[in-house]
Amino acid sequence: MAIDSAVTAYSPGQVNRFTRVGPGKSKDLLVAALFLVPAFAFLIVFVYFPTVLAFVLAFFNYHPGGSMQWAGVSNFTEAVKDSVFQRALLNSLYYAAMMVPATLVLSMAIALLINRVAKFYSFVRVLITLPYVTPAIGTAIGWLWIYNPSFGVANTILHWFHLPPSQWMGSPKMAMPAVVIYALWHGIGFDVIILLAALSGLPKGVLEAAIVDGARGWTRFFRVTLPLISPTVFFIVVVTLIGSFQAFSQMFALSVSSGGPEYATTTALLYIYQQAFQYGQMSYGAAMAVFLVVGIFLLTMITRWIGNRVVFYQ
Repeated sequence: MAIDSAVTAYSPGQVNRFTRVGPGKSKDLLVAALFLVPAFAFLIVFVYFPTVLAFVLAFFNYHPGGSMQWAGVSNFTEAVKDSVFQRALLNSLYYAAMMVPATLVLSMAIALLINRVAKFYSFVRVLITLPYVTPAIGTAIGWLWIYNPSFGVANTILHWFHLPPSQWMGSPKMAMPAVVIYALWHGIGFDVIILLAALSGLPKGVLEAAIVDGARGWTRFFRVTLPLISPTVFFIVVVTLIGSFQAFSQMFALSVSSGGPEYATTTALLYIYQQAFQYGQMSYGAAMAVFLVVGIFLLTMITRWIGNRVVFYQ
């Protein structure tokens, strides 16, 4: 009723003046559409079309340079029975189980420390993001030298603490933790910057009120700071979880595309790459990719369901 009375208060000419899109508006919309065309074209060519093509190929038998034959769900049944693919999925889950909590704790600790260092804030912020902006393949060469069992820095540090040396990338037990250490070093800068932005946007009045009420140290962090930045923390958890199941460049670079000893660092995406592009099993790789996409989607929905119950939105 209030809206109807507000509209009838104006004459038809006045209503048209508010609802009609003028020449200037039309020109702005046209310019905006022209700027959006490249982005939409990129998404269609490099995201949507390959996705649809992968789903189609999963139901056919296709080899590069050969013909396509209908295969039904045979590729999916073979993928379910593939013991190496099962191991790759478990490796992806293992990698995510290490990456998510480690990323959350380390990025939070670093962001809190940097946030307190006002004098060198800009310098430290740039320093922490340098690994993130460097190519993974290039930095992996240096880390392969660090992990060298004969003269690497990693075993030298273990020797300082009187600990036994490790084969690192040559050990089935230590290969995945070694990849996690490298992945944390390489990608933690992104999460730190996100958390720094959240910390800088905290309402000072609330923090000052908490101090006046006697909240100190960890109490203020867990009762005030963490709930206020919980949406950002939840975002980091979701992004890290999805990125862990899509991990490829770290394993590919450090294990030289072999997947490590006894498939120790063969993740789902690396195995899909090997089957599709190294062995030419495009349809089989597409079927496994469908399984991976569905799994990531289900995990994202579960994470979102949990987030709606634990995240505090202002």
